[in-house]
Amino acid sequence: MTYQITLTDDEYERLAAAAAQQGKTIEDLVRAALGESYAARPEPSGHVDPLAAHMYQKGHLLELPTGEPDTPEEEAELDEIAGRILPGKMASDIVIEDRGPR
Repeated sequence: MTYQITLTDDEYERLAAAAAQQGKTIEDLVRAALGESYAARPEPSGHVDPLAAHMYQKGHLLELPTGEPDTPEEEAELDEIAGRILPGKMASDIVIEDRGPR
């Protein structure tokens, strides 16, 4: 079965340019985009946080947490990232110091 959609001239030109740039036909480009954007995702199991499940279904998360503890390598990576993000004093301590004596 074949379906048709209506595009503006600008939309068609952008689609044709993107297809040409990738060396594909417009049909192949649209099929690939549909496959990536609207691919069926498995339903999350019951132990997953509802917000995480929603974000996973919408494609904002690549995978769901399994509930397993982090490996030592993952812990080390998280500690290293935290060290880069949060060096020095906490903001609350700085604010308290800047207030001066009461």
